[in-house]
Amino acid sequence: MRTVSSGWADQAVRLAVAALEPAADPKRAAGMAGYLRDQFPFLGISAPQRRGLLRLAWSELPAPVPDELAGALAACWRLPQREYQYAGCDLLERWVGSTRRAGACPAGFVVEVVEPLLVTKAWWDTVDALRSVVVGPMVQAHPDLVAVVRRWVELDDRWLVRSALIHQLGYRERTDEPLLLELCARRASDREFFVAKGLGWALRTHARLRPETVRQFCADHPELTRLARREALKHLAAG
Repeated sequence: MRTVSSGWADQAVRLAVAALEPAADPKRAAGMAGYLRDQFPFLGISAPQRRGLLRLAWSELPAPVPDELAGALAACWRLPQREYQYAGCDLLERWVGSTRRAGACPAGFVVEVVEPLLVTKAWWDTVDALRSVVVGPMVQAHPDLVAVVRRWVELDDRWLVRSALIHQLGYRERTDEPLLLELCARRASDREFFVAKGLGWALRTHARLRPETVRQFCADHPELTRLARREALKHLAAG
């Protein structure tokens, strides 16, 4: 990506900090940090409050070019409190988080910008949020990115694997079923908790539309872990 002025990124992050820091609640922060195993410090701001504060703070921001958005995301990920990583996801939702908006963002944004975010300060909260606001919309808007999720599912990083497995959540009738089953089959025997949980989640979601397909997948893959199988069949009859 070309180098541009950091002015937009600096402004977006400065506005976020100015909006969120005064709302910090140390008591709530302790509980929020504990929920994520004390891996990250928190300001102690609920998701609805954060979104409302940032919506107001960013109301006058013009649309960024991809490089400006990338700069703001990198800055959000450098800040210590977890709400700033969530703020980065809020920026993505605002400027990329639909198939239409994602179509205007270059496909290379996923590998150059999003992939590093998925493996930096990574835990299920940011990984799953990035799926909904950028990974899912971008893959839907840019079919060539299927090659990226196929690469991710083969890697040793659990968060990239999980991202590949769940990237079609929310696609509903537009789900590429052969791709979904291909990716799930590749990691069917993977016992890593977040991978197995994500795999089961992807299948369980698809079962709302195609229950027999999911039942058959589970029958055809005896190597499927107990966790993934239980999650996949959770809302289906056992038979």
